[in-house]
Amino acid sequence: MLLSDKNQFLRETFRLNAMLLLKCNDNFALMKLAVDELYRVASYITDVRIEQMGNDKDRMLPSGKAGSTAAAAHCMLEIKRTAVFLRGIHKAITARLVKVKTRPIRILYVGPGPFGTLLTPLLHLYDKNEVQVDFIEINPDSLWALQKLTNVLDLNLNIYDRYCGDAASFRITKSYDIVIAETMLACLKSEPQIAIMQNLIPQLKKSCVFIPEEISIDAILTNPTMEMENLIYHENEQPPLERYLLGNIFRINKLTLNDILQHKTMLIPDDIDDFPVLKLFTTVRVYKDEMLSENDSSLTIAREYYDLRLQRASEVEFWYAQGKKPRIESRIVQFVL
Repeated sequence: MLLSDKNQFLRETFRLNAMLLLKCNDNFALMKLAVDELYRVASYITDVRIEQMGNDKDRMLPSGKAGSTAAAAHCMLEIKRTAVFLRGIHKAITARLVKVKTRPIRILYVGPGPFGTLLTPLLHLYDKNEVQVDFIEINPDSLWALQKLTNVLDLNLNIYDRYCGDAASFRITKSYDIVIAETMLACLKSEPQIAIMQNLIPQLKKSCVFIPEEISIDAILTNPTMEMENLIYHENEQPPLERYLLGNIFRINKLTLNDILQHKTMLIPDDIDDFPVLKLFTTVRVYKDEMLSENDSSLTIAREYYDLRLQRASEVEFWYAQGKKPRIESRIVQFVL
């Protein structure tokens, strides 16, 4: 096969599977098929594969951990995460194109990794007069791989600047319509999502759409036996899973950035014998109705904080610790004797 024919085949495969992800709704088999094909094309072009994880190292930044090139590539294989983000970003672009008709809309994509997973599959839908994209990536190896990918997929007409730098200290010199920054783990652990939001959002105009639109962390008391049974028998029809919602700890969006700096105290009711394990649950609203909730991806896996069977408590305090190892911290304020 001639090189030009092979590249055309790769472009068409990438395009068709991107369209499949946008249209397959909740059909998990089709979602997996599409994501696997996107990964196969991207890894073939860039020579970046998940098997290389461990060979290259994460980068430790003042604001948290930046994943290695191979680890960033692995994110594409998180099926529902990839699908929901692409659908949400597609909706956001479509909405902005309706409002902005006299110029291209401008997108800044933070932390695209080697594949630009959350945007490159969509770029074939728009010409350069509709969408212009800038990338900012801390890892030069990822930026170089992404350049190879966009070259072969013939996407460079949409792409303008590629910055190699730390988004937590990046100074914006352009006006953007959409900013995409997904640099997080469940419960905002380790990675610099919040530091990036705190740096970039104040620099943006009010009409700019920041994706994800909102990250929410809830404290919930759970029953370990019920949780395990629900996990094992989830395919069968089960009654609704019983839990006890203590409340929301953090709800981070463009308007509530400073709320993450506040300490939040949760009161534990006396009659919690049936729900002794306190967990934090993450929900990510990508855009409008495109959401990632419990267990949809690694971003939304619940994390256990306390087993109250070991030590009863009536008050637990939570706060967000920033720095090289960002995380949600907690302490028991009031024990029950």
